[in-house]
Amino acid sequence: MTIHSHTISNTASQPLDKKSCWSVPRWLKLAATLGVLLLLSSQVRWREVLNVLSTANALGVLAAVVLWLPNQWLQYARWKFIAQRAAIEPLNSDVRESYWLGHTLGFITPGRIGSYGRGLFLSNIPLGEATALTVLERSYSAITVNGLGFIALAVLPSLGWHTAWADWGNGVSAVLFLVGLIVLSAGVFPGQIAHAISRFAGQRMWGKGVAKSLDALSDIQLGSSVLYLGLASASLAVSLVQFLLILNALGIVIPVVAGLLAIHLNFFLKGNIPLTLGNLGVGEWTALLCLRGLGVPDHMAVAASLMLFSLNVAIPALIGVRYMKRVFNIHHGWSNRAQ
Repeated sequence: MTIHSHTISNTASQPLDKKSCWSVPRWLKLAATLGVLLLLSSQVRWREVLNVLSTANALGVLAAVVLWLPNQWLQYARWKFIAQRAAIEPLNSDVRESYWLGHTLGFITPGRIGSYGRGLFLSNIPLGEATALTVLERSYSAITVNGLGFIALAVLPSLGWHTAWADWGNGVSAVLFLVGLIVLSAGVFPGQIAHAISRFAGQRMWGKGVAKSLDALSDIQLGSSVLYLGLASASLAVSLVQFLLILNALGIVIPVVAGLLAIHLNFFLKGNIPLTLGNLGVGEWTALLCLRGLGVPDHMAVAASLMLFSLNVAIPALIGVRYMKRVFNIHHGWSNRAQ
């Protein structure tokens, strides 16, 4: 099944104004990043963090590095499968380069919102259709992180994880668990959910464009949705294991299940606080908040988070810099792609 460009609002056909959409937010992002890092300095001593990093077990770190390859492959495979839903077969070079550019653009924007520009670099795909493909691909990342995030909040207190900001009873945990399952179901049955929301939004003047966009998702078959959700979940699981391996390399041993859930809770929280460049600083702050519940020292949590940031965020972003010239040439043929 394909996603057709006429189902997306024609606002996607207008080129971005570089001055208004880039310069001012860039300074705000830099300021926010520095501000969060300064606040983090009140919680940890950077000398301790550096000492921990310098004494990390090399084999443990190498194990996390080796997992970088399957992690990237799983993410790339999800993007490639979704890009191939287009009415026209996308160019293999476009799929590859747009994947890495998505990392770079995500790194330089709060909450990695720039990764939603990935589809713009599928040069032979109409802009509306490319936008729908990107939203679909990014949605599966959000569904897995948020769905499992609510489940982690529900389950962790029963696994010996304790923190003052998450002190609630079984009733709240049951609600959180149910919410998590509902969010995950959106990844299994996106067509039905999109159709229901589309009908609701289509009855309102403000929602007609939203309804048309959601119609593009209504024909996703169960097999495809399970594949996308499976690939998103698998890449997330690899990232969690990488973080756990890094903690072990730093000399921290925590229960595996509770540890993986606490690490995922960190991913969940930082993903929903879109403030800084690549979530730098925010991710380290949420890491210490979440891992405190298992007795992990703050400077250890920050050190592990920084190492994972360098591996899974900074390196892919650097690879994407190689293709940045496409960002400045994106206006070429823009009017033809909008058809």
